[in-house]
Amino acid sequence: MTDAPQPRSIDQLAEVVRTSGADVQAQSALWSAVFALEKWWFIAQGTMPDVAPVVASVDGVPSLLAFTEGPRARECALSMGFTEEEAGQVLAIPPQSVLETIDHLAAQGVQRLVIDQGVTGFFAPLTQLRAIHDFIGGGGA
Repeated sequence: MTDAPQPRSIDQLAEVVRTSGADVQAQSALWSAVFALEKWWFIAQGTMPDVAPVVASVDGVPSLLAFTEGPRARECALSMGFTEEEAGQVLAIPPQSVLETIDHLAAQGVQRLVIDQGVTGFFAPLTQLRAIHDFIGGGGA
């Protein structure tokens, strides 16, 4: 078993970032914890084998919605009007695999990654994810 951070500790780090403004140490700690997660969770759309993570408009910006745990993805899906059955279909993807797809997603118009929409909702520009990952030393990915 890994010592990956728990969603509640990431919530606390997100609150520190929110109250500290642009503090680089706080942001680094937050993104280090996010990248140290074994998997990110996504609301699934489509049917097998053509299943993909949901991209939604957040504040008018096309955003890939990622979550620190499956139940958060499910709750967000329900709040977006998904049925119980649809909301129960979530994807678990390692952060490294997400990094490998950002060029493809950006080419499709996705502009940012939003973590835990409906809970903390912090985000980064999609095209900056690799730079963030590299800056923090790769986290757990």
